[in-house]
Amino acid sequence: MTTIDTHRLVLVAGDAMTTPALGIAPDASVATAWTLMTRHGVRHLLVLDQQHCLGMVDDRTVFALWPLGPARLRRKPVADVMHAAVTCVRTDTELRDVAAVMIRECAGALPVVDGDGRPIGIVTCSDVVAAVALSAGGHDDVRRRS
Repeated sequence: MTTIDTHRLVLVAGDAMTTPALGIAPDASVATAWTLMTRHGVRHLLVLDQQHCLGMVDDRTVFALWPLGPARLRRKPVADVMHAAVTCVRTDTELRDVAAVMIRECAGALPVVDGDGRPIGIVTCSDVVAAVALSAGGHDDVRRRS
């Protein structure tokens, strides 16, 4: 059994986040969101209006709309399907608190914002797991993906 001394190291959102987070305008189409996700290999996009986070859209939401067909996905705006009122965290938020928010809100990712509320990154469940594994040492083969 491996024991980790959690008192010697406190992980924060800034240790795990991916930067920069990809964003999309609320009036962009769901098809455009899907194209961005696949092109960049990510599962989450921040929905941004003038550098303020309005919400998030994820690949599961887009995939659930897939039966509507390509024409409908090109006409449907991201604002209609985004997860609004997403909790944002700051870079100094402890990772255990980030994980607690993710569990409470059933969120796969959270935006990381600066002191003015502008998004500077994103922390995903995969980022949290990778940060914990890397902090334990001896896991050089762990790769981060969002």
